[in-house]
Amino acid sequence: MSTDRSIPSDDFQASPDTGVRLKLLRELAGISQRELAKRAGMTNSSISTIEQGQVSPSVQSLARILSAIPITLSDFFSFSHESIASETSGTQMPRVKQQTLVLPAQSSSAFLVAPAELSGVVLNGSLMLILPQGKQTLMQGQSFCIPAGQLFRFSNLTPEELRFYICSFFELSI
Repeated sequence: MSTDRSIPSDDFQASPDTGVRLKLLRELAGISQRELAKRAGMTNSSISTIEQGQVSPSVQSLARILSAIPITLSDFFSFSHESIASETSGTQMPRVKQQTLVLPAQSSSAFLVAPAELSGVVLNGSLMLILPQGKQTLMQGQSFCIPAGQLFRFSNLTPEELRFYICSFFELSI
C-alpha cells in the first residue's frame, strides 16, 4: 500500500459520480471522448461506459485517463462537480485561478509541467520562458500560453525583479 495520500490504494472503488466528474472535466478541457481515449491509449467505448457510470475504472485506468487531460487523482477527486456544473451552465464561465508571481533578479524557477493550459502576461521586467522547443524572451506587456502537459521553466536573467501574472482554470501550484 502506498503512503502517498494522493494515490488511492489498489482496493480503491470509484464513487458513482466518477463518470459524471470525468465527463464534466473532459468537456471543460474541450476534449472529445474520442480524443481522450486516443491520448489515454484506450477505446472510445471504454471512456463512454465510464462516463455513463456503467463501469467503475481501476485506479490505474483512471490515473492513465486523467494523465491525458492532465490532472492528478487528488485534484480530480477534490474539485466540486456541482459548483463547476453550475458555473459552466448559462453564460457564466468557470472561475479562473490566478496569481502574480515575482522572480528575483538573476533567478529561475524549477522545471515544471503545466497541470493545465497556462496563460500569462509580463507585468514588468523581462521573462525568459524556456520550453523543450526553445527559449522565448518576453518583455513588459507581452503574453504567453503554455499547453497542458508541457515542460517549462521561467527565468529572470536581468538585475531587476520580474513580475508576471499567470492564470488557469485549474489550481496553480507554481
